[in-house]
Amino acid sequence: MSDSNQSLADKANALKEQATEKLQELKTKSCEVADTIQQKAGEAWDKVKSDETKEKLDHLKDDAAQKIHQLLEEATGKIHQVSDEASEKIHELSDKAKGVWNKLTGKHE
Repeated sequence: MSDSNQSLADKANALKEQATEKLQELKTKSCEVADTIQQKAGEAWDKVKSDETKEKLDHLKDDAAQKIHQLLEEATGKIHQVSDEASEKIHELSDKAKGVWNKLTGKHE
């Protein structure tokens, strides 16, 4: 039985060594991955803070301001158009109402 116990102990030690090796490999790989992530994050941050990105953002900001100004001008034009049309319709209705009133009251102009 001592041979079988020794054999089991040897197998256990072998498995323990394999596990230790695998854990060390995983630790090494995780350190490499962490380093890569840190490097990529640094590169991304540098790109965000770059003059090129600032220029692109300024350009987008200018484009957006120009578009907003254009839309406001278009909206103002439409508001004036609708207001003029509404005033015209009100005058027409007012004239019609006055005509109807005059007919009802017997007044003629």
